[in-house]
Parts: sequence; C-alpha cells; structure tokens
Amino acid sequence: MNMRKLLLVLIMVGCTVGVAAQQKIVVKGTVKGDLKGHNKVYVLEGTQKRDSVEIRNGRFTIRIPWVKDVAPYLHAEYDTTLRPRLPAFPLVVDGPGTIYLDVADVNRGLRSGRIRGNQSAVDFQAFEDGREKLRVEINAIVNERFKGGSPKDSGYNMAFLELIQQRLIPYIGNFVEAHAGSFAGAFILGRYQPILPASDLERLYNKLSPMQQRSAPAQEVAARLIGIKRAAEGQEVVDFTLNTPGDQPISFSSFRGKYVMIDFWSSWCGPCKASFPYMKELYQQYRSDKFEILGISIDEDKGAWLKELKKQELPWPQLLDTKNVSVNSFAITAVPTAYLISPDGKIIMKQVGFGEERDGEIEKKLKELFGR
Repeated sequence: MNMRKLLLVLIMVGCTVGVAAQQKIVVKGTVKGDLKGHNKVYVLEGTQKRDSVEIRNGRFTIRIPWVKDVAPYLHAEYDTTLRPRLPAFPLVVDGPGTIYLDVADVNRGLRSGRIRGNQSAVDFQAFEDGREKLRVEINAIVNERFKGGSPKDSGYNMAFLELIQQRLIPYIGNFVEAHAGSFAGAFILGRYQPILPASDLERLYNKLSPMQQRSAPAQEVAARLIGIKRAAEGQEVVDFTLNTPGDQPISFSSFRGKYVMIDFWSSWCGPCKASFPYMKELYQQYRSDKFEILGISIDEDKGAWLKELKKQELPWPQLLDTKNVSVNSFAITAVPTAYLISPDGKIIMKQVGFGEERDGEIEKKLKELFGR
C-alpha cells in the first residue's frame, strides 16, 4: 500500500471513529442540597439499572449511547431511597450532544431539574410541567366534589375520567400540534395514543412533519391507526400466526368454522387473572366444535407469561403476541379485552373487561347464539 492510499485509509478510519465517538448523550448535572449519602444517578433500561455515576461536590456527568428514537430514563438514588414515589424521567432527545440538568433542590427530586441544551428535551419538559399542573388541578376538583371519596368509587372515577377527556386530551392535542416538527411531539403522541380518540389520533399523526412520521413513536401510532380500521365490527380478521407455550406456530385461520372469543391478557394484569375463574365456567358451558376461546398474551417477558400460565392452568389455547397483533390488528389499549369472531372470521363485537354481574355483551351474545 503506497503512502497516499495509507493516508486515505487512516483519514477514513479517523472519521469513522470520530463520528462514533460523537454518538453520545452527555448529561452534565448540578444538584443542590444534602444527598444524605445517596449520591448515585442511574440510567434505566426498563426497570434495570444500565449505568450509574456519582454526584461529587454537587456535580455529575454521565455519558449515554445515543440510539435514534429511544429516550433514556434517569433516576437518582436519593429519589429511590427517600422519595420512592418519584418516577424516573425520560430525556426526549433528538440527537447526540450535551444536555445540562440543574436541580435547585434535591428534596424535589431529580426530575424537578431544569433542562438546557436540546430543544426536544426542553419541549418535553415544558409539556410535563403543564401536565403536572393539570393533574393537580383535576385531583383538587374531584376531591372537592367527592369529599372523603376514594378512587375505588365509581362516581369518583367517572368524574376523574370526564375531566381527563375535557382538559388533558385537548392539552395533549394542542401541544403535539404546536410541536409537530419536534421529536417531543411524536414522542408525546406515541406515549398517550391509548387514551386519545381515534379521530384525534389520526388528525395529530397527519399533523406531524414527514420526518417525525418516520420516527418510532409515530410508527407505533400508524400501526394503531391501521389496527383501529381492521378492528371495526364486520371486518374480517387479517390472518396471523403466533406461537404456543411449546413454540408451536398456530394460525388464526385454523379456527375457521367456529365462533372464537379472543382474550387479550397479560401476566401483570390483575383484572385479567380475576376473570379466569369465570372464563373457565364460560368455557365449560360453551366449549364445542362450534366455539373456542383463544388466549393471546401481550407480555414482553416470555418467562413471566409461562410462569403465569402454569399457575392459572387455563384449558384453552394460548399464544404469545410477538408480532404486535394486539395493536396492528385489534388496536388494544387495555387488558383484558375480548373480541368475538364469527365462523367466517369476521369481528362480531368487542368487550373491554368482564362485568361483575357476568352480563357483558359477549356473554349475552353467546347465550343468544347457543341458547344456554
């Protein structure tokens, strides 16, 4: 290799290394107050601590690999130990670079710090400030209306949900519209898609800039919008294949000729597990060559799913949703949710949860269909 070619290779390698070195989010923080010895800051991946640094003399610097469309979460040992109700918070950044986080009072938690240096992260913090203000106002209104009431009361919950519809949803929509060209706008839309009406979700998705529509959160919204259309009554279920606990593939089309109640659930869902004794009775009553229940878990942790299946001993077929069928074909926003499918594969109806009186719409329809 001659010197000219060698120099060219070295320049190319140097450029590659330089670019790779820049692909970091560098968080430089200042923290005021007595940490009481709890001086670590963590980067979380799910619930796992991926990395940590120590706060020394009120300062810390942590370097996080930048991954496109992924928001790393920060948490403080001080919060974990002394303020356990304070959750970790995401840094909604749209690229590598330096972010400054200034915490004026450690007693208020790491998430109270002011962010500088990345406009998307600043935008998201502004959204969170407004959302927290709304949450406090909504709680105050409901508590004043239901003095001595409990979140377990149906009236309390209905009032709370009404105010969410009246105030939080418009707030989300206005913010996304105003930040349609920012990753923060796409991130917020993706984060709150389960509570937004379908018409608002589609309108806001269409408002996003072309670049943000290609982001991962917006792609999740696009998949849900497809799922909403596919999940309408009368639509034929798009065939899918998922695996059993024994890793055997089963296609939905193999159930053709039967009425099928698809039960979407998860191992972490209390109401799902509470419904199983009743579902077993239902299965015993209607099981035949004309009716089947199909359980589809939305668990991301296969081990947790298998452990719960062993505990519950459910007698109907079970599949794990590893292909996001729950969203892109059924637009699931909560579990348990059930769909009743006709023998020719068309959606008859949807039911969220099972009524305490065991008189849900699907139960009524089964009585009508099978006369018992």
